[in-house]
Amino acid sequence: MNDPVVAIQIGAVSFVDEGVDATLDVLAERGGVNALFLATPTWTRGTGGRQVPGYPLPDHGVQTYDLGWRGGNYATPHPQYYGNTVLGATGRAPEHPDLDLLATVVPRARERGMKSYAWMEESGSARALRTYPNFAKVLEVDAWSRPGLRPCFNNPDYRNWHLGFVEDYVHSYELDGLAWCSERPGPLNLLMQGPAQVADIGCFCPHCKRIARDRGIDVARAQEGYRALVDWNAKVGAGERPADGAFVTFWRILLTYPEVLSWQTLWTESQRQLYRDIYGVAKAGARDIEVGWHVYHNISFSPFYRADQNYAEMARFSDFIKVVIYNNCAGPRFYTWVQNICAGLFADAEPEDVYPLVLRLLQLDEGAYEKLPQTGFSADYVRRETARAVQGVGGQAAIYPGIDIDIPVGLPRENPEPSTHVGKANWDTTQGDLTQCTRESVRDAVLAAFDGGAQGVVLSRKYSEMRLDNLSGAGDAVRALEK
Repeated sequence: MNDPVVAIQIGAVSFVDEGVDATLDVLAERGGVNALFLATPTWTRGTGGRQVPGYPLPDHGVQTYDLGWRGGNYATPHPQYYGNTVLGATGRAPEHPDLDLLATVVPRARERGMKSYAWMEESGSARALRTYPNFAKVLEVDAWSRPGLRPCFNNPDYRNWHLGFVEDYVHSYELDGLAWCSERPGPLNLLMQGPAQVADIGCFCPHCKRIARDRGIDVARAQEGYRALVDWNAKVGAGERPADGAFVTFWRILLTYPEVLSWQTLWTESQRQLYRDIYGVAKAGARDIEVGWHVYHNISFSPFYRADQNYAEMARFSDFIKVVIYNNCAGPRFYTWVQNICAGLFADAEPEDVYPLVLRLLQLDEGAYEKLPQTGFSADYVRRETARAVQGVGGQAAIYPGIDIDIPVGLPRENPEPSTHVGKANWDTTQGDLTQCTRESVRDAVLAAFDGGAQGVVLSRKYSEMRLDNLSGAGDAVRALEK
C-alpha cells in the first residue's frame, strides 16, 4: 500500500499543554500519524478541549478538567472574508487567545512531512453559539412557526458564515485539506428515535418555505403533518399506546401527510447543498486542496438515516469521506439507539425483538444485544462497513474510516432527556463493566479498515482523551502494513 493516510483529530489544548514539537513527535512515534485534523472551529467537547469531565483523564497532558471550556475558532479570523453575513468574523475561542492553531502547527507539521486539515465542526446546538451577536437571526423555525435551537442550512447568513471560514482558511493558511462535520439527522429521523425536542423539528423559516413552494410542496400540509408527528412522539414517548399501535399510527400520519417525507428530503438536500458550496468555494481558492466530510455513527445504526446518506451522490463533491466506524463504542451506542427507537417508532416491541431485525436490515453481524455494552463491535464490523463505503463511492472518493481510541462510553439513563445523537447526552458512565479500547483492539480495527479497501484512517475523537498505549496500537498496524 502506498502512503496510506493516518490522520488524528486533535485540538488546540493538546499543543498548549504538551508543546507543539513534543506532541507531533508522540503522534508520529506512537500512532504512525502523518496527517492532522486540527479542530477549528469547534464548539463541542467531542473534538475540543481536554477530556470530557467525569471520565478518567488519560496518561498525558495536564491532569485537570477544563470545566470552563467554550470552544470556537482557534485560528485568526480575517474580517474581509465574513462581510456577507450578519454573524461577521465572530467566533474566536476564548481559550488560548494568543494562539493561532493553524499558523502555529501547520508549518511545523509540514517540516515533518505531515499533512494538515482544518477539522470544521458545524455545531449548531452548542450553547456558546447562542450567545453570539445576531445568532438568533439564523435559527430554524419549528412546526408552530417559533424560533428553534439550531441554525438553518438555508439561511444565507449562516451559509455565508461557514463559507467565510472556508475562504479564510484556504487563503490564509497552507492547508492540505478541509474536513467538515455536521451531526444532524433531520426532523423525521429525530421523531422516530425516541423523545425529541420540539424546537429541533423544522425548518419552516421563510427560506425553507420558499424552496418548498418552488418544489411544489404544500407548506401548510407539511407543518400540519409534523405537528401530528410531534404529538405522536410525545404520547408514545410518555408510554401511551394508540389503539392501532405506535408503528401503524406513525405510518398512517405519513400516508395522510406525504409532505412529511418531502420535507425530510428538503432538509437533507439543504444540508448536502452546503457540502457542495463548501467544496466549490474551497476548490476556487486552492484547486489542489482536499475536501471531505464526516458521516456520523447513525449510518451504522439507523436504516432510515443510512437511506439519507448516499455514498455515490456524496462522491460527486468529495475528495474523501470520513465514515464513523467506531467499533469499541459502537456497542453501547447501538444498545442505546435500539432502546431509543423502542421508545418511538418500534414502541410496540421490546429491544430484544427489534435488535435482530435491525441487524438484518443493516447487514450487520454482531453479538447478543444484552452484551453489546460490554463487548462493543468486532474489528470485522470495521472491515465490512469500510468495504460497503468503498463500493458505494465507486472509486470517485477516498474512504478514511474513523477509528475510535478511548471514546467515552456509557449506558442510557433511566429518565433520559431528548437527544439527537444516538443518546450520547444521556449516557450513565457508572453502569456495569463497559467495553474499553486496548492496544490490540485499535491495531485490529486499523488493519481491518485497510483490509476493507480504505485509503486512510482517522484516529478519533481527539488526542486529549486517548491513552498513549492504545494510540500505539495504530502505530503497530502501520508498521505491520509496511512489512
